[in-house]
Amino acid sequence: MKFAFLHHGDPLSESLWSGIPLNIGRTLRELGHEVIPVGNLQPHGPVVPRLRSAFYRYVLKKNYILGRDPQVARMQAKDANRRLKELGPVDAVIVTYLANGAYLETESPVIVIHDATWPQVLDYYVGYERSWQSTPTIRGGMELEQRALQRCNHAIYSSQWAASSAVNDFGISPQKVSVAPLGASFVTPPTRQDIASFLLRRGQAPMKLLFVGKEWERKGGDIAVKVASEIECQVAVELHIAGCNPPDGLPPFVKRYGMLRKDVPEEAEKLWQLFGSSDFFILPTRAEAFGIVFAEAAAYGLPVMASDTGGVREAVRGEWGITPPLDAPIGVYAEWAVKNYLDRPEYERLARLARSSYETDLNWPAFCRRLVQVVNDIHVHSEKADA
Repeated sequence: MKFAFLHHGDPLSESLWSGIPLNIGRTLRELGHEVIPVGNLQPHGPVVPRLRSAFYRYVLKKNYILGRDPQVARMQAKDANRRLKELGPVDAVIVTYLANGAYLETESPVIVIHDATWPQVLDYYVGYERSWQSTPTIRGGMELEQRALQRCNHAIYSSQWAASSAVNDFGISPQKVSVAPLGASFVTPPTRQDIASFLLRRGQAPMKLLFVGKEWERKGGDIAVKVASEIECQVAVELHIAGCNPPDGLPPFVKRYGMLRKDVPEEAEKLWQLFGSSDFFILPTRAEAFGIVFAEAAAYGLPVMASDTGGVREAVRGEWGITPPLDAPIGVYAEWAVKNYLDRPEYERLARLARSSYETDLNWPAFCRRLVQVVNDIHVHSEKADA
């Protein structure tokens, strides 16, 4: 198949949406498909909307998001439509930022992919409080998402949590929406043999917890420290923290590693070593649409402690992880971790189930095969309609 990958930025950038578009494009190529990026849509920064954004931010003390401005979307759509026309027919146009698909003019099927809807993002993520957003940004975001979902041929969301919002908040037909979990962000994932080696080294004191997240507060770093403190009352513990710079004054059992970027080989190697040598992954996040880091933990056979928010419960399955409510007592996490740490057969069962989930659907080949199936179904339905 031949895919056009559309984005106002660079769809092949490691930094764009946690590398999700990059992984989709790379995996489609590995599966034998052709992927043509149509990125960096022009004008990249329209002058008038930028002035409007500055006015709202510095004068009215409100946030004005250029990407939620219908005027910007229409201007960039002109560039997208011209380039898609020059490219010619493709089997599908992939869109991972819905505003980019709101004004598309193409005869090729359009597939939008995301992990949350705009109504879900508002008042959920820090920085997206309605009180901070300008009225045009709130209204423009809703308008663009509505248009994109009506315009597209199919929408793929990473969880039923998000898919249900597309149906209920925008009135999209359930037949036009499907769910496919996102995958772990690896170039070379660990093998089953690697997992067996990791298991032989696990279970030796101290218990090692791994926390990986860029935003300390949102990802629940403070909760992770409290959980580790509770565990320390029963067994020796270490809390290994990567991906962020936590505050000072943390207990001695906390080990810091800084950002550890995946596009820096030495840092990526250290990150994956931490996954392999840890006993549990912990991320009691306060807001999360899905969390590909949970897929990465599953790939390493790590039982997970998370929280029941957003689409997390669909990423961290109950058979190998725990996702209590955000207001659950710290002891719920600690009791679960200690119990399974001391019960070696049960721990190994959880580890195998986590790895099985990764192999089944928490990987990019599984996601891309689902994407290809969706596109195939669209073409088959179109051919029957023309017959």
